[in-house]
Amino acid sequence: MKKKKLKNGLLFALFVFPALAFVLFASDIPFIMNLYYSVFDWNGVSQDMTFVGLDNFVKTFTNDTFFWKSLRFTLKYAVFFVIIVNFAALMVALVLARQSKANNMVRAFYYIPYITGLTAISLLWKFIIGPGFESLYTITGWEFFNWSWLGTGKLAFVVVVVMTVWQTIGFYIVNYIAGIIAVPNDLLEAAKIDGASKFQAIYKIMIPMIMPSISICLLTSLTFSFKLFDVIMVFTKGGPANSTVSVAYNIYKEAFINNNYGLATAKSVIFVLLVLCVAAIQMKITKGKEVEA
Repeated sequence: MKKKKLKNGLLFALFVFPALAFVLFASDIPFIMNLYYSVFDWNGVSQDMTFVGLDNFVKTFTNDTFFWKSLRFTLKYAVFFVIIVNFAALMVALVLARQSKANNMVRAFYYIPYITGLTAISLLWKFIIGPGFESLYTITGWEFFNWSWLGTGKLAFVVVVVMTVWQTIGFYIVNYIAGIIAVPNDLLEAAKIDGASKFQAIYKIMIPMIMPSISICLLTSLTFSFKLFDVIMVFTKGGPANSTVSVAYNIYKEAFINNNYGLATAKSVIFVLLVLCVAAIQMKITKGKEVEA
């Protein structure tokens, strides 16, 4: 019996260790190193590192308005992106959940931008909003195409939200369709016989039944919005007037442009803890709904 337990334990360790080692190497160890570097004044290149204790954290909280401005932008973007992409994806999924050749083609159409990559999408949209809109304005004379889409903060924010929703919505549609297909038709038919409207059947039966899919989509969209970097890097570069600087881009600039690596790692530690708190709250709320369902 003991030999069997030992064998099972060794097999378990054999299969778990590679994944555990990868997580440690790619995530946990870099985070611990960040904690270490965050208490030093260091430019990221020199061998000279000056221990400053918690000064980098104090400076971030008390004397870094740029960081808090980027945090406000990131939180604002997260609210708009999470609500819009999940609502739109759920509405589209309700239509495309029916099995048909046409729906399968439309699903693939929605999913293509997601597998393309945000960097390529950002370059594409930059061309459309620049030379593309200029040509359309010349042809049509519509003032809409002549607006300074990347020259004003509000319009640039709208473009970033719309572009990322368009690029990622296919992923969320597929997840919602998987949840909707798994809902037993008997429940929906019973609700219809009992006189429930289509909206009532969706709200009272389908939504509670697909809460696992909603939880996954909310978590992934939330983490995506907090990690927003490549779009800002390629598309707006934080402009105009630093109005679209995300926290990730702010940390990047602090480390690799301003050469304040110690301060950048302190900001990253603060941001990671903030994201973990928000994600934990979201998961607690949605998991509670799953239990009720």
